[in-house]
Amino acid sequence: MFSPSQNGAAPPASVRTSRRRQRPLSNEGSIVEPKRKRQRSALNEQTFVPPDGAPEMEEAKHHKTAALVRNESVREVSGPHREMVVRGKKSRSADRSNKGDGSVTLTTNDTYTVSKLPAFPDRLRADVTGRQHGAIYSDSGYALTLTHTHAIVWPYVVSSPSPETFAFELPQPSKHTSSPLPIGTLVSASTSSSDPGLVVVIPSTGKVTYWESISSAATLDLRLQRNGVETTIQGMFSGETVIQILNAESAGFVLTFSSGRIAYMSVRDGQGRPAITIQFLRGGTGPVNSGIFGSLRNALSSSAGRGDIAAVRAGPQEKVGERNVVVATAKGKIQSWNMHRGGHTALNAEAEGREPIVMAIKRAIPVMTDLHLESFEIHDFTYTPKSVTDSQIVDQAETGAHILLLTSLSERHNSHYFLVEIVLKRDEMSIGNIRAIKSYTSPINRTATSKPRIYLPNPALVAYVVFDRAVVVLSMAMRPDSPDLQLRVESHILPQSFEDVIDFREDLNVEIVGSGVEEPRGPSHGIEDAKTRRHKAKHPAVVLIVRGGGVVRVAATDITKLASSRAQQVTAKSKLEQAIFFGTMDQNPLSFAVRPELQFSSEEVSEAALELSLDILKSETPHIPSVPASIHQNLEKRSAALQHLADYLKASGVALDRATKWKLLWNAEKMRAAVLIWKRYDACVREKAVGQKRGLLAEVVDFIHEDYKTQPVPEAGELDRVRHWFIRDVWNLEIAIPWAYQVIKYTYQDGQKDHNYVMNIISEADDLVLGALQGAFDFRTANLELYGLADEELEHGILKNNYEKLPQFWTSTFYVAENLRKQTQLAGALVQEYWGKDPQEGHPSPVVVNKVRHEYSTLIDVAIRSNTECVRWDFAQGSHENQIEGEQIEVAQSSAQEEQLRILATSLDLADEAIELAEKHEILPILAVVLQYEVEFSRQKVSEPGHSQEEEGHWEDRYRDLRNRLRACFAKFGTKWATALFEYEVGIGSMQDLLDGLPEEQEYLTAFLRSRPEYAKVAWINEVTREKNFVQASKTLLDLGLTREMDLWSKKIELSMGKLALLAGRNYSQTNGIIIPDGGKTELSSVHEQLALIKIQDQIYEVVLPSIANAIDENAELQLALESHGNKSLTSRPTFTSFLEESMTRLVKHEAMDALALIDLLTLMTGDEDLRSAQFYLALQATRYGLNRDDQRLTQRIIWRRCMLRDNWADINNTEQKDDQQVSEQLSKTALYQTLLSCLRNRLFDETSPVKPVSPEDVLGAGTEELDHRFTGLDVSIREKIMKDMQAEDVLLTPFIKSCRLDKWYQTALVQAKQDYAEEVNDVNDDGRKMTEAEQTLKQVERGIKENERKKAESLLHSKPRHNLKANGHVGSFRRSIKQY
Repeated sequence: MFSPSQNGAAPPASVRTSRRRQRPLSNEGSIVEPKRKRQRSALNEQTFVPPDGAPEMEEAKHHKTAALVRNESVREVSGPHREMVVRGKKSRSADRSNKGDGSVTLTTNDTYTVSKLPAFPDRLRADVTGRQHGAIYSDSGYALTLTHTHAIVWPYVVSSPSPETFAFELPQPSKHTSSPLPIGTLVSASTSSSDPGLVVVIPSTGKVTYWESISSAATLDLRLQRNGVETTIQGMFSGETVIQILNAESAGFVLTFSSGRIAYMSVRDGQGRPAITIQFLRGGTGPVNSGIFGSLRNALSSSAGRGDIAAVRAGPQEKVGERNVVVATAKGKIQSWNMHRGGHTALNAEAEGREPIVMAIKRAIPVMTDLHLESFEIHDFTYTPKSVTDSQIVDQAETGAHILLLTSLSERHNSHYFLVEIVLKRDEMSIGNIRAIKSYTSPINRTATSKPRIYLPNPALVAYVVFDRAVVVLSMAMRPDSPDLQLRVESHILPQSFEDVIDFREDLNVEIVGSGVEEPRGPSHGIEDAKTRRHKAKHPAVVLIVRGGGVVRVAATDITKLASSRAQQVTAKSKLEQAIFFGTMDQNPLSFAVRPELQFSSEEVSEAALELSLDILKSETPHIPSVPASIHQNLEKRSAALQHLADYLKASGVALDRATKWKLLWNAEKMRAAVLIWKRYDACVREKAVGQKRGLLAEVVDFIHEDYKTQPVPEAGELDRVRHWFIRDVWNLEIAIPWAYQVIKYTYQDGQKDHNYVMNIISEADDLVLGALQGAFDFRTANLELYGLADEELEHGILKNNYEKLPQFWTSTFYVAENLRKQTQLAGALVQEYWGKDPQEGHPSPVVVNKVRHEYSTLIDVAIRSNTECVRWDFAQGSHENQIEGEQIEVAQSSAQEEQLRILATSLDLADEAIELAEKHEILPILAVVLQYEVEFSRQKVSEPGHSQEEEGHWEDRYRDLRNRLRACFAKFGTKWATALFEYEVGIGSMQDLLDGLPEEQEYLTAFLRSRPEYAKVAWINEVTREKNFVQASKTLLDLGLTREMDLWSKKIELSMGKLALLAGRNYSQTNGIIIPDGGKTELSSVHEQLALIKIQDQIYEVVLPSIANAIDENAELQLALESHGNKSLTSRPTFTSFLEESMTRLVKHEAMDALALIDLLTLMTGDEDLRSAQFYLALQATRYGLNRDDQRLTQRIIWRRCMLRDNWADINNTEQKDDQQVSEQLSKTALYQTLLSCLRNRLFDETSPVKPVSPEDVLGAGTEELDHRFTGLDVSIREKIMKDMQAEDVLLTPFIKSCRLDKWYQTALVQAKQDYAEEVNDVNDDGRKMTEAEQTLKQVERGIKENERKKAESLLHSKPRHNLKANGHVGSFRRSIKQY
């Protein structure tokens, strides 16, 4: 029926071979192997059913490289040898479980698990760069790898890392590394062995070698059997190579060539004896049944170019000796053939699939419309199962070859892959579902060792697409019926289902060089040898041979869920889980970088990262055991997982929002804090005696409300509440911290008032709080950059600013900050009570007291940081409630920390720690107090006698160090420190140290004094003595005297010295003397006015002084003054009474009074005739100082009105029986006349003076409608009372005007005063002439006396002393001549 090739090993043409392989009656014709002690069960063609798409060997394109150098000895015999003869221990059951099989999980998720199998030959493990390829044969449990020189077979499912390995040295190996790798396949075991055989083909030479059994071959001398098991393919073209070998047992084998030719090969003859037969398929276009596969090459030649065959696959075996074979070219030619044992073939169907498939793809996926038809390529295909459930694969109800194609359409930089389901019938090719692979678009690596493969293991719910460095896992499960699903199916658009890519790392130079499929099988109904190596898969899987990575299994572990409504999806969280739990494994060949096709949005990654972070805190991730033997190891693992999460997010460059970054950091802080808390707790429990191990942490866990913790389940063995809390509830750590203090409080309230017990639980509370918060702050500082927060500004572990839009920090919630502050106060009080005292019964242990004492500074530090952080966050929120809360916490903490630092420095004798804390947190007032105290204390110690040389040196060094530290604070804190230090020195009255203590810091001292008006009394001294700045001293004194000084004497001195300093600061001219513009009238006008008022006040005080000379205190002085100078007529005018009392009070207290107060006092008080003659004049004079024009006019009218009311004008107006002299004398005794005369005498009525005499009619109405500026801001009712009293004065004055002719008497008094003043002026002029003459006479007498004295002095210089000078002891007489105040 066909012309056989000229192969000597082929049977004669006249012999018809049976379709059924005849078995020999005996072992004749077989190679007899020696008896072995360990026999294996028979694995023959009846029991061996190759899996769908049995692995075959393919070879990629050639590469010219250096010649292969062989290290083997030339005497080495061709054939196999065992590298390891010690077998791993077999399990009792033939059903091997993945658990405990020695495999290492490389990654896992809800859908699949990737594991590295332990068994891998040492030869291959050491060779990570050499070219190799291979295949996995799950039905026999063996793997095959071929290099240029060897074929290596080993059981890949055993648990031994160095399995029993069979290494076959290949005959006539390749001469160059660029030559194609040998190809081969395992062959079903013979009847005499349970181990499979091996056939290997050298592609370039056509050398074929067959070993009937891999195990027996090691004991045989194959040189004697060479004619039976070796041959060379005859008739190969020059340059032609074998590119594929397909195991289609029990029908035979198919070889494909680079030229596009195909050959049939068998390795046994008709009697089942080893014999290699190879037949090229004859060309021609005759009937398909005219020869053995005769027209196959011709049929393909129309569209198949040289080497264009993409794949050849054999369908599942339905009958012994018969297989369906499908051949597909890269460009879309597809044929289906039936092949029988012996080479009989029949063409079932053929089709040109490129155009219809591309059109179907474009219809189903419109975005692919622009891709070119010429870029279409078939890479591989697989048969689909006959009967499927819940799969997108169509059930095989119709005849034909049902296959699933792996195709692609390419563009410039990407390739788009599709799974296309087709049914190939004799007359047509129908296209079913089309599934686009969206997660992988990398172009095919044409230089890869292996071509892409597709596997669809039973029950066809998941498919695997294997590339050179990636495996795509696709769900083929059908979703539950729905209208939307129906529409999609009718449109050939499959709904979105699970799809993920398992990438391998390029940096490790790993490459997938072989693969095979594992399918779950039903229970066996036959008797199987327990020694068989067949792997009983539980899950559909693909097994990979990875160069540099070993054997890797990818198994779909939950395929039933794929068909449910809750089907798995690739999520950002699952990718993060894989990366952080498996990406850190040493030498993990997998890459966990998210592919560009599977990128997630920043929001998705943020949400996933937070969710995963919380899962780790709650121990809800399956990758870390939730029932650990060691809590410390568990906490460390969870902390490390959070660290890996941060590392991965940083490396991936995901743009997380600021709040998410902080939340992730907070979760990591809690985990690190939990580690530290557990260390302290574990050490504490270890030290306690049996029966006394329950401590504070157990109480805290019990006290926490059930809403904030996970309740343990005793029935499930969860008995240790503390351990359970560390496993499940660390995420709520901020709830536990406040309970450290609350437990102490409730314990005390419940009657446990033993201070020993309280001190012990305080010690444990410190362990909890310090472990949590100190650890958190340190972790935050160290890892800020890792979490993408490098731009944030931290201060001692807390954020300095920019708290807006951030959730509240867990380290400073209100309850954490509040209870921490209270715990610190309690610890300080108890340690202060018991430290340094002799131990007594019932007192706390000195060891515990000292521990708490030494921890106290750290506790203060943590409390300050937590409270400060809480305050800053509150102030940044903008709400009124937060502002109030922040202010309250700030006040409470400020007070508490000052007291705590004082206790630390004094009562606990830890001054250095107090200084460190005050300096760290810039609590400068306390730093000034403690540092200055320590400086002074050290200075005193240095000056004390009796110290040893060592002690003296110690105190000198300490004094010097403290002084240097004090000075260094100026450079560190600047003005703030200067202010704190100088305020402290002012507060303790240390003026000498203030002015002379730090001359090198004079600049700070001057700036401080100038910025503080309240220190002006010291500031002017600094200006004069240190700065030599008299002008500034003048400004300071004058400002003090004019605006702030209340004491009369001080004000007078300050203003006077201010004037003096101003003069001292002026430039001096030899001609003009001190240069002062206009004599200082303008510049010093305010000073002159105030001095004038002081002079008036002094005059009034001189009048009042005799009446209060005998008073015992100020109250008595006021009472006596009012008794002597009160005004009984004011009884009906209460506001004026209060004015008088208030003014008199200020007078006797020597308080400086302004013009209006003096006017009230002068116009309302009474006294003797001396006061009467001057009081209203002084009042009018006071109106010239410090009042504006309106107030001046108003006040003068009031003064004149009160002056006129001081006399009874009815008596004066009654001149009956009085002569002119009597009337004149009576008028001259009135206050009006005396005031007018005093004003004239003192030129108060000059044209430039604002004071003018006012007639009675003009004084009416003064103050009845408007008041001076003092009363502007007062309540209306008060102003009305004052104006009512003013009206009362008008009422009293009006009768005098109407009935007593007061207006006439006013004119008369003014005229008489002017006349009397004129007469006084004339008298003064006469007296002046006489005084001038006397002055001249006096000068002449003085000149004579001066000349006489000069002569006496000269005579004394030339004479001897007549007596000794004696000290008179009056050194201080000059000082006593100055008035002492």
